[in-house]
Amino acid sequence: MHEYIFKMKKGEVEIELKSDDLEFVESQLNKWREELLQPSEGNNN
Repeated sequence: MHEYIFKMKKGEVEIELKSDDLEFVESQLNKWREELLQPSEGNNN
């Protein structure tokens, strides 16, 4: 059985996901990618 481990960090927030359910992992990664690609509120640089 495969175990998928992903670690993501943005600023001070670090997320780690471990699962053997590929569909769940793909769904979570898509959700996180969308969140991370959105511009932060109040960041007008």
